[in-house]
Amino acid sequence: MIFEAQPDDIDELYELWRLLLDMQQTYHVVFRYRPGSEQALKAELLQRLKDKSTRVFVYQEGDTWVGMLLASLRPGSAGFRLSSKGYIGETVVREEFRGKGIGKELFEAARKWLSDQGADHLELQVSVHNPQGIHFWESLGFTPSTQHMVLPLQAPGNSKKTK
Repeated sequence: MIFEAQPDDIDELYELWRLLLDMQQTYHVVFRYRPGSEQALKAELLQRLKDKSTRVFVYQEGDTWVGMLLASLRPGSAGFRLSSKGYIGETVVREEFRGKGIGKELFEAARKWLSDQGADHLELQVSVHNPQGIHFWESLGFTPSTQHMVLPLQAPGNSKKTK
C-alpha cells in the first residue's frame, strides 16, 4: 500500500532514508554524512515532510516500510518551454523487495501528484556509480540531459582545501 508520510512518521521514514544514505556512502563524498549526525539528518528530513511543495510517498507491506520516494514541485523560469519542474528525490526500496514493481508504483504515485500540481516535466539525479538506479530510471523513460559535476573545496570536517 502507498501513502503519503506525515511528520509523525519521522522515525520509520528516517530508517528508510538511512538505507539510501548508507548505500550511497561509497559513491562520492557529496553523499557522506557526519558520524553522530542523526538529529541533524532527522531535522532535514522533517523539514522536507513539512514543506507544502513536497510529498514523501511510502510503500508499506504489513508492518514493514518497504520503500520511499520524495517528490517536490520546483518553479522554473517562465521563459523556458518547460517551466514547472517536478523533482524526484531520495528513492529507495529495501533490497529484499526489489524487482517487484514497488519502485515503479512509488514513481507513478509521485508522477500523478506532480502532474496534478502542474509540473510539465520531471527531473532527478542518480549517481553515476549506481548502474541499477540508472537502469531503473531509464526503464521509466528518463534520459540524460546534463552531467551533474561536483568539486569539493574543502575536505569534509576540515577547513583546508582538498587536493
